[in-house]
Amino acid sequence: MTQPEEIYLKLLFKVNKGNSGGNIAIDKPRFVLLFNECKNRWVERHLKDKDSILIDSLWEVIKPAELLNPTNSKFYTEFSLPDDFYEFIGGNCEAKKLNCRRTIFMREVKNQNKNILLFDVNQAPSFEYEWTFCSIQNGQIRIYISDFDVLKTNIEYYKVIPDIDIVGYTKMDGSASTSIGIDISVQYVDQIINLAAEEYMRDFNNPEQLALAKDRTNSQE
Repeated sequence: MTQPEEIYLKLLFKVNKGNSGGNIAIDKPRFVLLFNECKNRWVERHLKDKDSILIDSLWEVIKPAELLNPTNSKFYTEFSLPDDFYEFIGGNCEAKKLNCRRTIFMREVKNQNKNILLFDVNQAPSFEYEWTFCSIQNGQIRIYISDFDVLKTNIEYYKVIPDIDIVGYTKMDGSASTSIGIDISVQYVDQIINLAAEEYMRDFNNPEQLALAKDRTNSQE
C-alpha cells in the first residue's frame, strides 16, 4: 500500500520539478481532493475501456465473491452485491430444475435489452443450454430465469478503489482527517499523480509546467 504522505511528496516534487522558483505548494485539503478526483478519472478511463490491455494487469482490483440468500421473482433471481463492488467481470450460477442441478454461465446485458432477450427463444435463459444473462442495478445483480431456480452465484468483479486521506487538516464536516493510503501498484499510483500534477498546473496557469505534465501523462499511454 502506498501511504498518502509519500503520494503528497511525489506530487509536490512533480509540480516543482523544473520550476525556477521551486516554491509551488499544495495545501493538504486540495491535495486530497485533487488526487481523488484524478483517481476516479483514471479508474473510469482504464476499467471502463474493455479493449485496454491494462485490465489484464490490474489483478489487485479483481475479487471473487460467492453470493447467497437470493430473492426470487417470476422472471429473475436477485442477489445483493458486495459493498466494494465497482464493475462486473463475469460469473456463473448454480441452478436447479426438478432434481437436476447444473452450473449456468451468464453474461451481463444492458437493462434496456433485457426484455428483448427474455422473450427471444434463441437467447432466453436455458437450463438445457446452460446459459442465462444478468443485469446490475441498485446494488443488486439480477439473474434471469425460465423454468429453473438459481440457488447461488459466483462472480468476479472490479472492486472500488477507496479515496485517500492525509493527516493534518479539518474536513468540511468538522472531523479531523486521517491517514488512508491506496492499495494499487506503485506504477498506477504514479500515473494518477501525473494526472493530478497536470490538473494542478492547469489550475495554476503555468503553461510551461502544464506542457511538461502533459508529456509525462502521454508517455504512459
